[in-house]
Amino acid sequence: MNIRRLALSVCVAAALGTFATDAVRAEDKFLALGTASVRGTYYPVGNTLCKLINENRDIHLVRCLSYPTGGSVYNIQALTSGELDLAITRSDLAYKAFNGLDQFAAIGANRALRTVTNLYSQPVVITVRRDSGIETFADFQGKVINIGNRGSGKRAIADQMFKMMGWTEVDFAETTEYSTQGQVKPFCDKKVDILIESIGLPAPLYDKLAAECGAKFIDIPDVIAAGFRKSGPFFFDYKIPAGLNRNNDNDVKTVGIKVVLLSLTTVSPETVETIAGAIFGEKGKFQKSHPALSLSDPDSMVNEGIHVPLHDGAKKYYEDNGLLSKTTASTAK
Repeated sequence: MNIRRLALSVCVAAALGTFATDAVRAEDKFLALGTASVRGTYYPVGNTLCKLINENRDIHLVRCLSYPTGGSVYNIQALTSGELDLAITRSDLAYKAFNGLDQFAAIGANRALRTVTNLYSQPVVITVRRDSGIETFADFQGKVINIGNRGSGKRAIADQMFKMMGWTEVDFAETTEYSTQGQVKPFCDKKVDILIESIGLPAPLYDKLAAECGAKFIDIPDVIAAGFRKSGPFFFDYKIPAGLNRNNDNDVKTVGIKVVLLSLTTVSPETVETIAGAIFGEKGKFQKSHPALSLSDPDSMVNEGIHVPLHDGAKKYYEDNGLLSKTTASTAK
C-alpha cells in the first residue's frame, strides 16, 4: 500500500467536496504521519497529534492523517521514499539515518531529515511471565524469545542486544518475529517466554499483560546498559517505577531513549510551525492526551536529545515563543 497515494486521494476528495480551487493545493496541505502498531504507544500519540492539527484546519488549511506502520525503522525509510511527511521514531535511529550509519548505510545519509520535537522518553523493557522461571538474563538459555517484526524499533533493540551478548538463534528454543500486537496471544498462551520492547509507559497493552498473563519486567544487566550508552549519546539510565507493573515489587533498572517527531526539509516552514503550534499552543492539552506524555514538558521536548537538526519552522516557533535554549539554538542548525 502506498500511504501517500491513498491519503492524497482522501484529501483531494475532501477538497473537491468543499472548494474546487483548493484541490490543486491538496498535496502541499496534506500530512501523512507514520506511527507503529495499533497496540503500541506511537499510534495513539500520532492520532492525538493529527487531531490537534485538524482542529484548526479551516484556518491553516493543513490536514493530518496518521497511519499504523511497521514501526520506527520503517517510518524513516518511508520518509526517505516520500510516503510520509511526518514520522514518530527513536532519536538514535533518526541520528543513524541522518548520517547513513548501521542499518541505514545501504541507502546512505538522509541529510533532509529534520526534528520537529522530542515527544517523550521510553524505556527498553524486557518482559517475562511470573511462572516462567526467568529472573535474570542468565535464565534465557533454551527459552522462546520474541525479537519483533522487521522494520520495528523493538527489532533494532533486539539486534543490538544480541550483538552485545554474543547471542545467536541456537541459544534459544526459538526466536519469533511478532509485532507488538501479534505478540500478546503467544505470550499469554505460554508459547513465547521473553518479550523485547522499547515503549512508552504506562501502556494499556502491558497493563493488560500484567493483569491477565502475569507479565513482569526484569532488570537489564550492567553490560547491556553500558553497551547501549556506549553506542551514542541517545541512551540514558532509566528506572521503571514498581507501581507501573502490579507484578514488580521494586523499581526495574534499564535504559531509556527519546522518541522524536521527524519531518523533512521539503515540508514547508509554515506547515511545521503549524504542527509545533498544535503541540505547544494550548498548554498541557497534548501532554494530557496519553499517559506516556504526562512527564514531558516544553523544556525537555525542545531542548533535550536533539541529534538531528531542528526544522526551520519548528525553530522559528520555539524562538518566537521563548522555548529554545541558547545551547539548543547553537547546535540545532
